[in-house]
Amino acid sequence: MTARTVSIDRIAKTTIFLTGVLAGLCALSGRGEPASVLAGGAFAVANFHLIRLLVSRLIAPGADGRRTASLLGTKFLLLLALLAVALKRLPIEPASFGLGAGMLLVAIVLDAVLLGEPVEASGDDGEGA
Repeated sequence: MTARTVSIDRIAKTTIFLTGVLAGLCALSGRGEPASVLAGGAFAVANFHLIRLLVSRLIAPGADGRRTASLLGTKFLLLLALLAVALKRLPIEPASFGLGAGMLLVAIVLDAVLLGEPVEASGDDGEGA
């Protein structure tokens, strides 16, 4: 299997594209709720970017790991609360929302398997002379 580079920006763009296509297919077929699919995709992309920001802060030189880790935990709890309130109060269909949010995982797999640029072998396969 060929190793490939993974691009965070390409994953986000692919997620947005796949979510749009899925919402369009839902609208054309009459199955599922296109607005819920779009909401799920938007939620996944927003969460992805927040995680990206916090992790880049965590690995930055001289970063305060405890504070950033607590911010990551707080972000998780706030997004969970926001999701619970949205599913309870807004007219969002949970299955369609889940499909939209699942497009992030599909985009990650596509980027790792097909879309990433192949990495050239360095010639050093770890075997000694």
